[in-house]
Amino acid sequence: MPQATAPAAAQANVLAPVRFNTADVPEAERMAFVREFYGPVLTGLDLAPAPDDPFRISVSFLELPGAWVAQGTASAMVSTRTTALLSDGIDDLTICRAERAYRVTTPDGREMNVGAGETGVWNLGQRSSSIIQPDTVFRSVQVSRPLLRALVPNLDDLDMVRFAPGDPVLDLMFGYAELVERQHIGSEEAGRLVAGQLAELAALALKREAPRREMSGRNSVRAARLAAAKAAIHAALHRPDLSAATIGAQLGISARYVQVLFEEDGETFSSHVTRLRMEWLRRMLDDPRHAHRRISDLAFEAGFRDLSTFNRQFRRHFGEAPSAARRREVP
Repeated sequence: MPQATAPAAAQANVLAPVRFNTADVPEAERMAFVREFYGPVLTGLDLAPAPDDPFRISVSFLELPGAWVAQGTASAMVSTRTTALLSDGIDDLTICRAERAYRVTTPDGREMNVGAGETGVWNLGQRSSSIIQPDTVFRSVQVSRPLLRALVPNLDDLDMVRFAPGDPVLDLMFGYAELVERQHIGSEEAGRLVAGQLAELAALALKREAPRREMSGRNSVRAARLAAAKAAIHAALHRPDLSAATIGAQLGISARYVQVLFEEDGETFSSHVTRLRMEWLRRMLDDPRHAHRRISDLAFEAGFRDLSTFNRQFRRHFGEAPSAARRREVP
């Protein structure tokens, strides 16, 4: 497999534009290179060509600390953030403008149709697919959520937004991105400054969009996802490997987003799981029908991996040891 210039530059963390063209890879090895390296490693996407359009892409991109700038042309394809790829932990917001219409869909049934010249914004921390047409000319800016979260209230409610052509703030952002993408950034510190400026421009556009959405509509998406997460936890409560990552993978969202949903509801993911397990254990200890069962067996059945963690959390939750609770309840 040929070692292209793009991966070498990206791995060396050089703050300089990198160019990649499928024409530079031998045709017999092209799709394997794209599917095994360029797609999942460099872009975090599974790239699938349209059956009637030979796969080709020519792109120039610049990776910055906290942002990513790219422009290029591509054949018809479907680019997907799969469940497996979500494990990379990337939950940036991508902002993409294309000269031809494209569509973004999610497994929960949401769909965003972005017209020619419009700009689409969506969250890379959830499963999604982007369907683009042949010979699409595109420009995109990808910004990390930590940078944007400090600037945009309720950022998670804006994970799928469409802007009309000619938006002045986004025009400025893409113009600045084009200027930056042509340069060699002198240092990582300068790269952070540029990424921060891109984030500020993106935030200006997003904050202007936020008031246009009704509060009930914004909250309903979060409420539905939180309810789905809680239902998934109930179904898997007794599994020792239950985690924000396993729930996120099941729902098609990132582990961090699962944690944020619970934090905004007033408790952490871990405390919610522990509370439910403790409530189940207390019911079992209080029930005379289970008096013959060993406490350790109940702890493992509840999903705890080791008894020391179980005993410590039981004391913290109820203020006494499990054995003391059972002696008091069982006649």
